[in-house]
Amino acid sequence: MIVLNMEDQDIVVILTNMLNNAIEACEKCTGKKIIRVKAIKENKKVIFSVSNTFQKIPHFVNGKYITTKKEPFHGMGIENVKDIVGKYHGTCAICYDKEQFYFVVYLSE
Repeated sequence: MIVLNMEDQDIVVILTNMLNNAIEACEKCTGKKIIRVKAIKENKKVIFSVSNTFQKIPHFVNGKYITTKKEPFHGMGIENVKDIVGKYHGTCAICYDKEQFYFVVYLSE
């Protein structure tokens, strides 16, 4: 069993933002639509990982991923996740290649 010393709402924000971003990216794909989700405990760390296919390379400006959405309060998910992960002294890793976008969160148990 994975036990985290975190507020439930913070875990929910992390996971829902990671998954919503992956779902939205896959919805825009014209080819393969793949989402992979992992939650593992390794060396007293908990790792949440979401990878997904995507259509367009994400916009990255001044060290932040920027949304192309016009609606208010959209495009803040990654930054919300980073803020919460930082609150618990964890780290995030985000990268992509030509087929997959990877978002990984590392938290201490």
